[in-house]
Amino acid sequence: MQIFRSKIDWWVLGFFISLTGLLLQLLLTMQAKGTLEQYPVHAAVYVLTAALVWWPIFSTRYKIDADTLLVQSMLFKWRIPLQQIQKVAATDHSIASPALSLDRLKIEYEQNGQAKAVLISPKNKSKFCQALQEGNAGIACKIERKK
Repeated sequence: MQIFRSKIDWWVLGFFISLTGLLLQLLLTMQAKGTLEQYPVHAAVYVLTAALVWWPIFSTRYKIDADTLLVQSMLFKWRIPLQQIQKVAATDHSIASPALSLDRLKIEYEQNGQAKAVLISPKNKSKFCQALQEGNAGIACKIERKK
């Protein structure tokens, strides 16, 4: 089994750090004003929000075993049999997906007779494609974007 972490764009990381800093500032201000004990629900919401913001960074990964690609992000999971994958191509589409970067790969596969796709952003795209092709040599990988 090979595990690939998601690539993280600088602006995504910057947003997470900024939002966490803002929430921390709110907690420190509440502590300084002495209202932290008066409003424990607010404090709990701030802490939970900070944890929720960082959850995708720690949970987004792509696992390849002998016959399956498992895409995980937060509570979401996609199990894709390697034999169902038809094509992997570079893309920069910004639609919602289990990817923390716009430097993405579009994985096209067939499930129950329907064409489907998922966008991911592994840190090392070439090793990722190599691992996919070890399980299914028929997968066409085009990981360089057209300019």
